[in-house]
Amino acid sequence: MIPYKYREQDMDESSSSRNDFLKNRRDTIEHYYRRILSNSLREKIGIHLRLMNASGILRRYFVMNGFDGILTVFGIILGSYMSGTIDARIIVYASIGASLAMAVSGFSGALLTERAERLREIKDLEKSMFMDLGGSILERAVNTTTILAAAIDATAPLLFSLISVSPFILTMYGMLHPELALGLSIVIIGVSLFSLGVFLARLSEENILKYGILMLLSGLIVGLLTVVLLNVVGGG
Repeated sequence: MIPYKYREQDMDESSSSRNDFLKNRRDTIEHYYRRILSNSLREKIGIHLRLMNASGILRRYFVMNGFDGILTVFGIILGSYMSGTIDARIIVYASIGASLAMAVSGFSGALLTERAERLREIKDLEKSMFMDLGGSILERAVNTTTILAAAIDATAPLLFSLISVSPFILTMYGMLHPELALGLSIVIIGVSLFSLGVFLARLSEENILKYGILMLLSGLIVGLLTVVLLNVVGGG
């Protein structure tokens, strides 16, 4: 059995460590609060993101939803090609409609889920610090992070979809032949996928070529699956 004096010492050390943690947390909040009072809007946003440790989450939203936008357009283009008719207007309308649906869904979904998750973290922190953080810099940081996450979740698929389908927009106005637009869209989609791979590689400090090729292969797999499924459905 552990002697009482040792158990008492362990409790004192645990209490001291907890107090040190809470003091450091309060000092961090006060430090950011003093900085944010004298900084520009851009710097304030940066401080909010660092305080909530949200930069990584925003990057993930950008890559994942950009990837979804690219592959959605890729699937629509392949579907149109497999149907035997390359109608630029149908491709553009379908792509924009799908990307807008993803944008609205992404914005509302990220706004609600991200805010709920961040508020839970603040409530846990309030319980640990025995203080109310309502109206504090942390609450403002939650609002900033939530809005940015929702905005990125909405704009990433819309942006990459418009870029991928842009040759067909030109075709609608008689500036490109449909078959040329098809080839250019495939090239743009490949370059966009490779660029996302490069972005991930730079973040993780990994091989750029490796990540770029992996993203291209993922797009190729999606394309092959689309072709196979369309052949099965179409009886081809």
